[in-house]
Amino acid sequence: MNHLVSKETLLSAVTWCERHHTATVDLEALLARIPSLRLRPKEARSALRKHLSGQERVRWIENAIVLSSNNAEGKHGIAKRLKECADILDAIATRALTPKEICKALEISNQERLRWTKDGRLKTSGTLTFAAGRRVTVPTYSARWVADLVKNHRIIDAWRKQDAA
Repeated sequence: MNHLVSKETLLSAVTWCERHHTATVDLEALLARIPSLRLRPKEARSALRKHLSGQERVRWIENAIVLSSNNAEGKHGIAKRLKECADILDAIATRALTPKEICKALEISNQERLRWTKDGRLKTSGTLTFAAGRRVTVPTYSARWVADLVKNHRIIDAWRKQDAA
C-alpha cells in the first residue's frame, strides 16, 4: 500500500550520530513534506509524544525528537521505534481532509472548492456528519489525492484559467 508517511519518508528527516548511537527526527522538516501533516502539526506531535512518552532514551528538543540506544539494541531498536512513529504519522496523514483543510492545503478559496467539487474536478472521498445544533454533512477529500495536487500545482492554475475563460 502507498503510504504518505513511510519509514523512508521519516528517515529523510533523520540525522544519525553513530558515535552517540542517536537518531534525531526533525519534525519541522517532516511535517513540511506532507501536506496533510502540515495541516495537523499539533495532532502529529501529540500522537508521537503519547507513543514515545513511556519509552527510555527518548528526548524532546524544540522541534525534534532524539532517540538513542544502548550498544545492545543499536540501530535496530531505533529503526523499530522509527517504524512505529511512521505508522502513527501515516494514520494521521492519510485521514480524509475536511473542506477547510483542503482549501488551506491547495491554497484555494471556498468558492473555488465548491465550484470544482460540484463540476467534478475536485473529487470527494466521502462525507463527515456531525451535530452542531442540527446534523451537518460536509464532503471529505482524499489526502493522497490532495498530496498529488500539491506536488503538481499547475493543475490548479489550469482550472483557474479555465474558469476565467
